[in-house]
Amino acid sequence: MNKRFIKIPIIIFSTLAAIFILAVIVFNIFTKAPAAKNLRNSKRGFVIPWSGKGYIAQGISYDEASGNFYLTGYMKDGSASPIFVVNKETRRLVNAVRMAKPDGTAFTGHAGGLSVANNKIYIAGSGDCCFYVFDKAAVDNAQRNSSVCYTEVVDVKGDGDQIKVSFSTWYNGMLYAGEFHREPNYRLADSHQVQTTDGTQYALAVGFTLNGSDATPQVAFSLPDLVQGMCFSGDAIYLTTSWALGKSMIYKYDFGNLKQEGTKQVCGKEIPLYKLTLSNTAASYVLPPMAEEIEYVDGRFYITNESASDKYVFGKFTGGRWCRAYKF
Repeated sequence: MNKRFIKIPIIIFSTLAAIFILAVIVFNIFTKAPAAKNLRNSKRGFVIPWSGKGYIAQGISYDEASGNFYLTGYMKDGSASPIFVVNKETRRLVNAVRMAKPDGTAFTGHAGGLSVANNKIYIAGSGDCCFYVFDKAAVDNAQRNSSVCYTEVVDVKGDGDQIKVSFSTWYNGMLYAGEFHREPNYRLADSHQVQTTDGTQYALAVGFTLNGSDATPQVAFSLPDLVQGMCFSGDAIYLTTSWALGKSMIYKYDFGNLKQEGTKQVCGKEIPLYKLTLSNTAASYVLPPMAEEIEYVDGRFYITNESASDKYVFGKFTGGRWCRAYKF
């Protein structure tokens, strides 16, 4: 065979490989450069499980008693949504189960967030306006890849009102149900609108006390758009925001500077209202795209990310498969 014809495919392959490598370098710069300072103040927490098996990461919660993180999200192929258990010290996957309904059929919901408290796992029910509750021991002790049924449902709706739970957190005896707003894709109830110095805000995070499956609203925080997660550090509130390939943001709010600004009627009860706006932050931090829920553990903020999933892919080449632990 003519050597000239042998060289042609080699040249084509080499050129394509060079273009791909250049694209990866450029994309790393694009996604990481704005967040360089905060990335330097972070470390790798653990590998997000199943990023190459169709899992799209969403929620994270830490259980101090066991030293384990609990994660949830949804599957690209529409199969049953998973719950993962990852040990903080070993950084290893301890267990992986699939969510199921009480009748044993697969639960394929979005599962946008979760909170662990009182030996239970509360999974955000999104548009179902509820939390699906799993027994933590049942998840811990289940055979890997088996199905675990939720045991109860905690509704966060009533008197013509409802909370679309996109993310959650547990703090000071209350389960917080947080909403995500973006026009025109993700609209919320008009009654949740709040006028602030920044203009109209549309989303709420509402703290509920629980009595069995009954949830009673106690406090409301008005939120800016695009909030994906919320946590309390003891003296401050932190919000994660992200959308598509835009940079993710962390916003910090000091408790000492927050003052009640009236009340808000939520699920039939008038409760204290606080406003978290972009202009009253104590600090803000830039992170790479597609940050999701946030959890504060031992002085660091662990933040999940969906960029390395098979749905978005690019994070496979930019470090997105890691749940990173940041110091702010």
